[in-house]
Amino acid sequence: MPALTLERLVSSLGFGSRKESRSLIRMGLVEINGIVHDDPFMKLEARPEFINVNSEKIPTFEDLYLMMHKPVGVECSHNPRYYEGVFSLLPSRFLGMKIRSVGRLDVDSSGLLLFSNKGDFIHHIESPKRGVLKRYEVALARPLEEGQEKHLLAGVMLNNEKKPVFARSFKKLEDKLVEIEIGEGLYHQVRRMIAAVGNHAEALRRLSIGGVSLDPNLKPKEWRYLNAEEIESLSN
Repeated sequence: MPALTLERLVSSLGFGSRKESRSLIRMGLVEINGIVHDDPFMKLEARPEFINVNSEKIPTFEDLYLMMHKPVGVECSHNPRYYEGVFSLLPSRFLGMKIRSVGRLDVDSSGLLLFSNKGDFIHHIESPKRGVLKRYEVALARPLEEGQEKHLLAGVMLNNEKKPVFARSFKKLEDKLVEIEIGEGLYHQVRRMIAAVGNHAEALRRLSIGGVSLDPNLKPKEWRYLNAEEIESLSN
């Protein structure tokens, strides 16, 4: 493995190509432990926990695992067509680290959205075969009927699907407010399931994925890194 140089470290954190990273360093914009270093080829004996780039304190890990409180009116796309995109709410350097959203929430939905740049982690959560549970709060257009709840728990057929899908758990909170948990994560699955039993989802908010719940301290558009316990729970 090649020696870790300051240039390699800065580039690995999404600050551009090696050439662009060398320019940042030579301009005196990179500090380690409060000391400015302007030699791009300086060898690092150990990877520092943080560096400062242009006065911003940056953790130096390369594997990204984040959660965001996605608001309504924001698209889960690198190339949004009509609305603001979720990736514009993250540091631009994350794009250079090839970050992706883990699954999606449509523009009219809100709540927990995960991000990573680790393909195996993303696949593990997105794969319907894995059955990672996702829990949602749903505001209904009409009061829930007893038969609708039973139907959702027993399973419903959705258009263009080969087998029925069912609610893994279901809780009535109010006449027109429910919690539903699913395992597959198909396209617009919860909205389609609600429609299949004769109701309509007016608003949808994702509360949790696996054992990780939306941080109540995160306001809409805010994000934070997942902690080690959360990453471990989602990786199993």
